[in-house]
Amino acid sequence: MRCDEAQELITALVDGELSATERLAVEAHLKTCGPCRQGFAAESRLKQQTRFAADRITAPASLRRAVEERLGAKQPVLREESGGTAARWFSMAGWRPALALATLLLVTAALVYTEWPSQNIGLAALATHSNILEGKTILVRTDNPAAMREELSRAVGGRFGPVILDLSMMKLYPVAGFVQKIGGREVLVTVYQGDGPAVTCFTFLGSEADAPDGTEKFYDADMRLNFYSFSRDGVNGLLHREGEVICVVASRMPAADLLAIFRGKSAHA
Repeated sequence: MRCDEAQELITALVDGELSATERLAVEAHLKTCGPCRQGFAAESRLKQQTRFAADRITAPASLRRAVEERLGAKQPVLREESGGTAARWFSMAGWRPALALATLLLVTAALVYTEWPSQNIGLAALATHSNILEGKTILVRTDNPAAMREELSRAVGGRFGPVILDLSMMKLYPVAGFVQKIGGREVLVTVYQGDGPAVTCFTFLGSEADAPDGTEKFYDADMRLNFYSFSRDGVNGLLHREGEVICVVASRMPAADLLAIFRGKSAHA
């Protein structure tokens, strides 16, 4: 695949719109082409920043009411100017409802995106980890974990930072990070990959009450910490309090191995 062909498909790759064959071809090209790989990283970073900015957009109730009132009112027919093609389009009976519907959908999307019903973060973390493993979540990889952690902390106004795991003994290293909004709360996500089963660490402000219903709770006397173990669709999760934040780790490795990460004192705030 040539560079010009790959560059035409990078946006579609980031959006998950390529067929399996096209995706394999582009990914193979990215492994051998530095400039295209940089272009892919830039496109992925832009999409991530756009998502994060969208999370912060809140349409006020007054705007929604104004749109609804506008839709309920009669629309005046635009006077067609000489040669006014745009006027003819807007005055068409079929166009006005379509325009009104599009406007309503835009407003509703903003409301739903920022006021999504409460969702359990622990279970959402398992789903996110599965999406990462399946390639449904495109990662912007980094070779500077320290800078990535600083960027994640800045993304939440410095209110908290990601819990740091030292998984080098398992030959796992931080390769990517992003901010995810779950149930109206900001979650810092750090992905560890390497020779063993991948681990994803989720850090957020919360309490032990954020553990999913029906979890197995146990107390570690040596660490003097409560741990909550849960799983879904082959992914295991472990939740505990880490300083002033809640840490959830998700992986396909056994729950006992996840606990060993913390018993080995390889995690700290």
